[in-house]
Amino acid sequence: MTVGQLRDGVHRALRRFTQEQPPTCQVDSITALIRRRVRIDWPASDRLPCA
Repeated sequence: MTVGQLRDGVHRALRRFTQEQPPTCQVDSITALIRRRVRIDWPASDRLPCA
């Protein structure tokens, strides 16, 4: 996977998760963390739809 593909995937995931346009700095920051293999904990319980 290229850096561009990773960044695009992060952008799409954030947009789907937040349902709004993610800030470029947030996309770049998360992409950099993933590239460095840093674990990212993101509590999502308040954002998940009820089943």
